[in-house]
Amino acid sequence: MSRLAAMFVCLVACAPGRGPDNGASDASTSGNGDAHGQTDANGQSDGGNGNGNGDGGGTHDANPDAFSGVITGGPCLSNAAGATAYRVRWVDAGNTAQVVYEVNGLPDHSRDHTAAYGYQIGFTPSFVDPFLGDGGLQLDSSDFVDIELTTAGVSNIASATLSIYGRSYNTTTSGSFNWQTFHGTGSSPTDFVSNVAPYQWYSAPMTTELAPNDNTTLVRIKAGPNSDSLVVHRIEICLQAT
Repeated sequence: MSRLAAMFVCLVACAPGRGPDNGASDASTSGNGDAHGQTDANGQSDGGNGNGNGDGGGTHDANPDAFSGVITGGPCLSNAAGATAYRVRWVDAGNTAQVVYEVNGLPDHSRDHTAAYGYQIGFTPSFVDPFLGDGGLQLDSSDFVDIELTTAGVSNIASATLSIYGRSYNTTTSGSFNWQTFHGTGSSPTDFVSNVAPYQWYSAPMTTELAPNDNTTLVRIKAGPNSDSLVVHRIEICLQAT
């Protein structure tokens, strides 16, 4: 069994329900340009819905010279330390949440795929909350987001931060989010994500969960452990790295 296959078996075994390798439906099944916001052969995204603040026109690598160093994605919209290694947003495609690629500031773009998956067959990612904010993906107990990357070319990660832009979609309580990779797990504080508009950035350190020179990086993001319903407009990973 290859290293990648073994790690996928381990990761799915650690998460409840059905993951992307055992029959779950996917918001965008490949990285090769489809109706769900995937990039095309020239690295262009679909341009989004016109309300994005960070991509300036829908190209896959926004402003690559805005930040010096090995991570070339420019300053982080979340104001997290370092530069933007990766950022996506979710837009409305007929009540379906569609991923739009904004920034990949990593040295190697050979793995670049983000999708929402459900724990049940026939899952469709829902776009919600279009009136109190920008709207976004409903992330709750029925689904999760997988981000596939490679950190090849990054020799050292001094700090890594995972940020979401949105709010708790629970009318009575604040929320939180957690993540897992092949190198560990982490979670934001409980009651971290406010359920009150307007949307805000919520950032949590994930340095120990990312490894340099890893060709098979996979970040799985879920809601909880307290309020398990969020609306997520953007996801951003920021790195201080060499």
